[in-house]
Amino acid sequence: MSKRIASLMLAIIAIPGAAAAQPATAETVVVPADTPAGQEAKTKWEFATIGYVWAAGAWGETDVIGPAEPVDLDLPFGKVLDAFKFAFMGSAEAKRDRVIFLGDLTFIHLEAKHGIGIRDPDFLEAELDSRTAEVTLLGGYRVADKGPVAVDLLAGGRMNFLKMTLQLDGPNREADGEVKHNWLDPIVGARMSAPLGGKWSAGFYGDIGGIVTGSDITWQAAPTINYRLNRRMTLGGGWRYYKVKFDRGDFLYNVHQSGPIVTFRTVF
Repeated sequence: MSKRIASLMLAIIAIPGAAAAQPATAETVVVPADTPAGQEAKTKWEFATIGYVWAAGAWGETDVIGPAEPVDLDLPFGKVLDAFKFAFMGSAEAKRDRVIFLGDLTFIHLEAKHGIGIRDPDFLEAELDSRTAEVTLLGGYRVADKGPVAVDLLAGGRMNFLKMTLQLDGPNREADGEVKHNWLDPIVGARMSAPLGGKWSAGFYGDIGGIVTGSDITWQAAPTINYRLNRRMTLGGGWRYYKVKFDRGDFLYNVHQSGPIVTFRTVF
C-alpha cells in the first residue's frame, strides 16, 4: 500500500456531528399541498453521513510494561503515516424535528518504531503496536433553531477498546509488555452553526467526558468554516483537538491528537 493510499485511509475520521448543525432556515422541505409544512417538517426523519479527512499527529505518554518508565510519544502526521497499518471509520446522524441521534465508529492500528522517547537509559530502541477502537452514541435536543444560530445539546457515551504492546531493547536488557483495556466514558457535548453570509457558515463541535467513571478526562473541540455546495452537501475545513487520559494501575494512556480537518456532510 502506498503512502498516498495509507494517508487517505488513515485520515477519513469522523467526529460525531462536528459540522452537522445547520441554521434552521438553511433547508426547505417539499410537502404535499394538503399537508401543513410545519407539521411535515416535524414528523420527517432526516439522515446524514459525515466524513472527515484529519491530518492529525499524536503526542503524550504511555506506560505498558509497568516497572519500566513510561515512554513519550512524539508522532507528527508524517511519522503517523510511517506507522500506519489499517484504519476503519464512519459516522451517521438521524434527526427528527429537534431530536437528534449521532453514532460514530473508529478503529486505528499503528506500529511505530520512531517517535518514541525512552526515559530509561538501559534501553535504546522501542517498538509500539497500538490498536484502538471507539464507538460513540449520542442523543440530543436542538435548544435553539428559531433564529439564524442553531444549537444542539448532546449526551451519551463512548466505549473505548485498546490493545497495546511495547517492546524495549538495550545492549544488556530487554523488556516487553501487553495490555488490553475496555472502558466506557459518559459524554456530554454541544454543537452549533451560525451563518456568515451567502452559502458560508461557521460550525463548532465539542464534548467532554470521563471524570466520574472511565477516563480521568477526555475532551475534544472542532471549529470549522463550512460551504454549502447544494441543498444536501456541505464542505468544511477547520481544526480538531482530541485528548484522552486513562491511568489505571500499571497502565497509563495520556495522549492528545491534533491537526487540520476537512469535513464532508451529505443529507439523504
